[in-house]
Amino acid sequence: MGPGPFEEHHQLELSWYAIHPIEMLFTLMGPGCEEVTRVAGADADVITGRWKDGRIGSVRALRPYGTYGAVVFRKDGVQVSPPKPRAAYEGMVREIVKFFQTGKPPVPNEVTLEIFSFMDAAQRSKAAGGKPMRME
Repeated sequence: MGPGPFEEHHQLELSWYAIHPIEMLFTLMGPGCEEVTRVAGADADVITGRWKDGRIGSVRALRPYGTYGAVVFRKDGVQVSPPKPRAAYEGMVREIVKFFQTGKPPVPNEVTLEIFSFMDAAQRSKAAGGKPMRME
């Protein structure tokens, strides 16, 4: 979960701010999402993806803002990750420095493109009243 406010100048609504909790989802799940469903509400959207191997992952984008966090359900238990802004920021800065030193992005281009495909499918799902949409 994380913040998900909209900006009028972003036609792909989730790319303005909800991209960050979606990046968290892809960090946990990895690539391979096939289908996306988005249920939109006044204060939050829930975006659910179904991966090729049958796993399901979801993001709750809160409006106007909210904190970051994650809950991971596995066969052997549940793991809750409370928000730790400083630790997350420090890790991000380390990756930025490494990128400038090596020229190699921390996330493969294919994964970045899949994240945008995920947000596009979510936008199409919202427009269709929450109907599941295939990734393109």
